[in-house]
Amino acid sequence: MKKLLFLIFALSLHAADEPLKLSDPQPQRYLLKARASQIDPRAKAHPEIEFVFEKKGKPADEENASVDTRIQPQGKLVIWLMGHSGGLFEMLNSYGLHAIQVHYANGWFGKFGKEPAPDDDKFLGKIRLEAATGEDFSDVVSIPKPDGMMERAFQFVKWLAKENPQGKWEYFLSADHASLRWDRVIVSGALRCHG
Repeated sequence: MKKLLFLIFALSLHAADEPLKLSDPQPQRYLLKARASQIDPRAKAHPEIEFVFEKKGKPADEENASVDTRIQPQGKLVIWLMGHSGGLFEMLNSYGLHAIQVHYANGWFGKFGKEPAPDDDKFLGKIRLEAATGEDFSDVVSIPKPDGMMERAFQFVKWLAKENPQGKWEYFLSADHASLRWDRVIVSGALRCHG
């Protein structure tokens, strides 16, 4: 029997030094959407792993975000690694969490995830790590930094800080706005299990 398990990994490097406070003159739930290829001109398609910006004439690189300024914020950003789920994002927002879903080079799973891994017991892990970081960990894929999850999330949050100041997205950026504050981030996804 297949079960869907939600895995949440909180990356807590150090405690947040100041709580997030929202001051929206018209508190509401904000739903935001943008194309990764328009946010960051360095973003590239990788058709070799079926990772593209358009499919059947429709955008395939849309990224989604939401925040509810009516709810007391917890000061945590959830990065959802799977396809966008409106219901999940609504639930996360009801807990006072900011949520984003980024379009990053994860098309490798369809290519490599169905066959038994070679003798290297870290084969899939290296691919996952490269897709997450955009750093060279695997010999079978080539995913540059602008197409990895970490950089896509960073670029999206910078865009959100400009486009939706009511959500105070800059809270999740470092003081110099050169990276995300990973101590304020929760990386989340889903895993299918057999059993």
